[in-house]
Amino acid sequence: MGNIRPQLVSLLHQNTIDGSVKGKSYDCIYVDEHCIIFDLNTQSKKAMIPMDVAIEWIKSYITEQIYPEWGAKLKMSVIKENSPWSTSHHSFSSHLNAILRAYIEEYE
Repeated sequence: MGNIRPQLVSLLHQNTIDGSVKGKSYDCIYVDEHCIIFDLNTQSKKAMIPMDVAIEWIKSYITEQIYPEWGAKLKMSVIKENSPWSTSHHSFSSHLNAILRAYIEEYE
């Protein structure tokens, strides 16, 4: 699991990832070991997400605490139970779900 951070940086750097709603996408304009920044576009708002939160979602998938077919809100409700970042999950659940899906498509 130690490779998740560099994998996310590589995956998201200057990339657009698809959302779960058809036609929705998230444009990553900056990513480093600490945060991910998505730009404003016609389908989504600007967001800055701590890298640790994205990694929590991926680790939860890897350890089978959540499953890809679940909706973002169900995933969030499971993950935030034990998360030190629990207040950050609600605002960005659709972004985090898109990050998780992109990660699964690329690395699983």
